[in-house]
Amino acid sequence: MRRIRDTFNETPNSVLTVGGAFLVLTLLILLPRIFPTERVGVECSRMANPIPGGNNGSHLTAQSEGLLSLQLTLAQSNISTIDALAPTVIFQNGGVGSVTIFLVPQEALLRDDGSQGLHFEIRRSPDGAVFAEPATIRPPVPVRQVFPVEGLHVLGARQSCRQDFSFDPARLSNLGLPPGNYVIQAIYRNPFSGQWNVAPQATATPIFPTQGVYVVNELRSNEIAFSIGLVQPLTGEAQPLGG
Repeated sequence: MRRIRDTFNETPNSVLTVGGAFLVLTLLILLPRIFPTERVGVECSRMANPIPGGNNGSHLTAQSEGLLSLQLTLAQSNISTIDALAPTVIFQNGGVGSVTIFLVPQEALLRDDGSQGLHFEIRRSPDGAVFAEPATIRPPVPVRQVFPVEGLHVLGARQSCRQDFSFDPARLSNLGLPPGNYVIQAIYRNPFSGQWNVAPQATATPIFPTQGVYVVNELRSNEIAFSIGLVQPLTGEAQPLGG
């Protein structure tokens, strides 16, 4: 024991600092892999917002590009015409660096019109006819290149978060859904990494050149089958249309 203590005392501080930093980095990478389910229950919209100026950014983020995925579940796969449709979207970061997602749940549309953010598409099974709420009722979401910090949420390495939605019968009626079988899918898009809105009199320069928002042309979840107004419920995931 004394020999170990003497060895520790004789070790240069710089070596101890580097060793400690390496240990912390190793734990940050490995712990989410060992305990991945510990974080699944966190609501995405309650995740931490990025620090203005990008101080919470990381060069490891680049290694997470292409590793963000979506998973979709439904609270009920058979609903009546007076029930709400309640999907849950799970964002999963499979990379070794954190990613920043843009998510404003209140803006989610029940149509796929190419809008920025998270939206849903509903198709009839098996013919694939699309049912979408009209833009006159739910206008397209604004295109953002500068993101409000409250709409940004940091998802850590190997971390998952969920977002629950509930679309009431009044909103579903806007789609004109007759009783039948359908599939629902979540779609996430964001073409911009975000520009800093720096005041002219600001003297500090952000560490990173952009807001670091995860860029993806199109990210689709699995499809989930459900029915409206039918006695026999559908279970499990839908097969790809045409397959």
